[in-house]
Amino acid sequence: SVFYLLKLYIVKWNLQGLYEINKQEMTIAFTNGSEILCMGLDDPEKIKSIEGVTGIWIEEATEFTLEDFTQLDLRLRGQSDSYKQIILSFNPISINSWIKAHFFDKQQVNSVILHTTYKDNRFLDAEYIRVLEGLDDPMLHKIYALGEWGELKGLIYTNWEVIDEWPDFVKQ
Repeated sequence: SVFYLLKLYIVKWNLQGLYEINKQEMTIAFTNGSEILCMGLDDPEKIKSIEGVTGIWIEEATEFTLEDFTQLDLRLRGQSDSYKQIILSFNPISINSWIKAHFFDKQQVNSVILHTTYKDNRFLDAEYIRVLEGLDDPMLHKIYALGEWGELKGLIYTNWEVIDEWPDFVKQ
């Protein structure tokens, strides 16, 4: 979906002649030498030999694991005249997210948290703004309108614990 959006905006912003799109490889090469590679992490082995990467954008980062993030972070290697960065964009859908634990609960060296809401997005149309402002579900409003961490709801059991092995009475 990100590849589609990038193609859409490159055309929308009249950047013709400044890029070449390879739909098969899902890459966009620019005349200044910059290149955008779009790929998923369905198979992390696909990214292990990539080098020369200076920026990574992880869209919908809550769908990734800490292990996925770590593998991507390991790809930012080698000498470069550019600084290296990873950008995570997401809606804060669960206070149990690894992102909250890793970046929000403890400050990481060389990381910046930029909290934005729909009010910062000048490209939203009036109808979508009305939808966000009219969300009746307090948790959905908290997440999607205010950009605050949400909590799981509708749990059947709240007094549970994680165990490493079955208790003896279950084994019998």
